[in-house]
Amino acid sequence: MAIPIDTRTPHDPCKKPGPIPSPIIAEPIIAHKVYDSCRAQDCATIVAYAAEAVFINEEHVHVGNIIPVPKGAGSVEIDHLILKKAVITNKRPAPFRKGFWDVEVKFVFEYDLTFRNCNREIIIGVRAFSNFTKKYHLFGSEGTDSTIATDFIGYTNIPSTGEPLAMAQAKAIALKAEFRCNHRDRIPVDVVVTIGIFSTMKLFRIVSLNVESKGFCIPRECEPEIPMDPCRFFDSLEFPTDTFAPPPKIVM
Repeated sequence: MAIPIDTRTPHDPCKKPGPIPSPIIAEPIIAHKVYDSCRAQDCATIVAYAAEAVFINEEHVHVGNIIPVPKGAGSVEIDHLILKKAVITNKRPAPFRKGFWDVEVKFVFEYDLTFRNCNREIIIGVRAFSNFTKKYHLFGSEGTDSTIATDFIGYTNIPSTGEPLAMAQAKAIALKAEFRCNHRDRIPVDVVVTIGIFSTMKLFRIVSLNVESKGFCIPRECEPEIPMDPCRFFDSLEFPTDTFAPPPKIVM
């Protein structure tokens, strides 16, 4: 039996029925207006701390202690990195630029450290964490002495000092783990990791805006489900050439 193919032309899901278009009017809305934003790309080399209690060199390493190098370790590897949390620790007006703000964010990373001897045999695995603090300088406009009060869910932590709201987003990549030696004896004493961090920061305020509107969006009726032939769907896919012939290095 032939399977019907949907040949209908896609249409605006919010378009009202009938030949008469809706008039464009200006309507007030409450919006999160971004006053300034920026992106950053940081390569941080930071100390590794114990995320879980562990015995190393017959000593009890407590949570939060610097991780020592186990006896006989010849190398260390970092795996399973996650950006556990990002916390805005400080936000204040810039002292010399009117309308600008200095925002400080603390990033907390967790990962596994694997210590190996010179024969590449595993000595011990340790769950670790590191902290990295990033400072941003952005325009957020001047603060006011107004107070905001609302019972809308999700708006319970609005600052009442007229300062802008801040939002940070980040992605982390584990690059390297290595021993750090003391300067006098050149003996490995602890571990540092190098992590690449892509981040963005936005300063925004809750404001009232006038926008052009065609009215409320009334969803269209749900369409009936059309059975799909899995083979026909598969035949419509483009062959993944790169999977079988990865592209070569491009010499610049």
